[in-house]
Amino acid sequence: MITFEICGPRPAILSARDLTRTGKALAKSLRMKKASSVSLSFIPPAKMRMLNRGFRGKDRVTDVLSFSPADIPLPKPEKSRLAAQLGDIAICPFYARSEAKRRGISLKEELLRLVIHGVLHLKGYDHATELEETRMFGLQERILDSVTE
Repeated sequence: MITFEICGPRPAILSARDLTRTGKALAKSLRMKKASSVSLSFIPPAKMRMLNRGFRGKDRVTDVLSFSPADIPLPKPEKSRLAAQLGDIAICPFYARSEAKRRGISLKEELLRLVIHGVLHLKGYDHATELEETRMFGLQERILDSVTE
């Protein structure tokens, strides 16, 4: 199972139960046998822009960024890690809200999509080519469907 260690405030629309279900669905779909953890931060647009500029050279806000344990730019939770650390995910709820509105979906659905997307990046998935995009986004949506049923 994948557990999420929340760094800072979590959007109220996203419950601990939602994240537990998502972690279980991800672990099952990715055939992960060992317990793993991901640090998850919900950050404002200015901080997201700074991270995107610093780590990707893109001077704009984005919805989600994933960092392997070697990168780790975000603050860590206080408790000790009993599971393998996959990495950190930063999500910008402000960006997610505008994207959810544009697509006509709930903020909760978009936030869960971004959590799944971030974990898939940590597990080596990418969408740089059309084939990679088809594979990653297909898996992402299947996992999301299993969580939101």
